[in-house]
Amino acid sequence: MNYNLKNYDFQPAYDLVAASQKILIVGHISPDGDTLGSSLGLSLGLKRLGKQTAVVFQDAVPRHLSFLPGAGEILRPDELAAAGFADADLLILVDCATLERTGNGWIDDYVPRLPLLIFDHHALRDDIPSVSLVDPHLAATAELIYWFLQFCQVPLELDLARCLYAAICTDTGGFRFTNTKVHTLQIAAELLAQGINMEEMRVQLFESRSLGHIRMLGLALSGMQKTDDNKLVWCSIDAATKERYHALPEDVDGIAGETMQLEGVKIGVFFDERAEQGTVKVSMRGRDGYNVGKLAAEFGGGGHYAASGCTIKGSLAEVQPRVLAAAKRLLQETEARL
Repeated sequence: MNYNLKNYDFQPAYDLVAASQKILIVGHISPDGDTLGSSLGLSLGLKRLGKQTAVVFQDAVPRHLSFLPGAGEILRPDELAAAGFADADLLILVDCATLERTGNGWIDDYVPRLPLLIFDHHALRDDIPSVSLVDPHLAATAELIYWFLQFCQVPLELDLARCLYAAICTDTGGFRFTNTKVHTLQIAAELLAQGINMEEMRVQLFESRSLGHIRMLGLALSGMQKTDDNKLVWCSIDAATKERYHALPEDVDGIAGETMQLEGVKIGVFFDERAEQGTVKVSMRGRDGYNVGKLAAEFGGGGHYAASGCTIKGSLAEVQPRVLAAAKRLLQETEARL
């Protein structure tokens, strides 16, 4: 289906924004291109409407995304009072399927005290009063933000376009993933027409990585394992390796996608052990027909049909066999249907 702004009722969201002056725009932990680009683009658009906005993330912005307009002005939760936003009158969650995804509980100081507006392309998992604009069929939350700002009659300009384009480009893998639809390309074309520097986008989004990331990627791939038929591929980075190389959290971002490079693979899994939290972050990727969203849900996670994840308590040695067993079951169930 080809979507446009007429598919959504933006009026309740507009009414909330119109009735507010100080607005908190909040993204998820371990920020990626969509939550950052969508949040920053929304902030720029709302400022054009005369609103005061604060973009809030608990975690630091990855270095390769720090070029996005407004990234240097992002606040941490403990900076809101000093920035004059203790009396904010609207809370907007961007690309957050659950309040838990905003961080360590700081959001509880604002929910349910403030009216809540949610933009997302993940199915909601919290039963909280809100005005919600959610569509799991979309490639990126930025598509909703683009249409909402159109509804608000906010004119496009270069910085806003750069933010939204980066969000859409990252969540479609550079327009390679099957979530790329006709309307996705139409939106991208409108954004590009504002004068976006494609060289900057390509380098920053896909080629600008730290030496730490390159080392972690090499170590993970050198230890890659697979089933005999290549259909299930997995790799991992343990906590001791990250400590040895002084790796940052962002240095392991994106490794999950590399598990899909092997010929014949259907499901790829990356395990990131986080000993300081006593957990393992598991990132999953799947070919068309192989629903890794269902796999992640078995362990309390979520995401999309072809890209999902979860965080599981335990060590790498404890978590990995459980996830791989579930992945093999998913393979068998899927193959039996196809």
